[in-house]
Amino acid sequence: MLSRIIVVILATSLAFSAANKKITGTARGENQDLILHVTIYADAESVKGVVGDDLGGHFIVAEVRVEPKYGKEIVIDRDEFALRTDKNGEKSKPMAPSQIAGNGGLVITRTNGPGGQGAEPTRGWSMGGIGMGSGGGMGAGGGADTSGVKAKMEQGSDKENPLKKVLDAKVLPEKKVEEPVTGLLFFPMEGQKLKDLEMIFGAKENRIGMRFKEVK
Repeated sequence: MLSRIIVVILATSLAFSAANKKITGTARGENQDLILHVTIYADAESVKGVVGDDLGGHFIVAEVRVEPKYGKEIVIDRDEFALRTDKNGEKSKPMAPSQIAGNGGLVITRTNGPGGQGAEPTRGWSMGGIGMGSGGGMGAGGGADTSGVKAKMEQGSDKENPLKKVLDAKVLPEKKVEEPVTGLLFFPMEGQKLKDLEMIFGAKENRIGMRFKEVK
């Protein structure tokens, strides 16, 4: 009887540990102008640990340190970053704090949109009538070819969302720098395995691609 109880306790402990395992990883990349050090937080618990809020479980957060080379002045543009998954080819650009937690707050719900006759239902992000496609581009409507969520802003409130202040303080700044700078990027993506994720930075001539090594 005692041995059976011990087995049950051990099984419960292992299941609890697996359910609460944090999904974090690190990567490094460089080109002729800069070096990037990235730590990625790919689950709600890890996101809450670095942001102070789990963002509804719908975001992957990356902590990025940008180091200019040889004292060069570089311009940080968050749109140069993208996160891609091998799982379904989805490619996501980082969202600004005002998009995540603007006035009135961000309401996030999972959705599947209707497809045409004989077509698969469309899935993806919709924000204020703007759809975000799997290639990270923006277009009219909500017919994005990504798995994800539907997001819309609640109306009728002029009070600033407290979360926006937190995100503004933590986001990677967009500015000219000559010294290293660190900040967060917020990618609308969820339910991903670390091995499937790739961070991409820059255009073709200076592109950096980074795969992540799990943090034990």
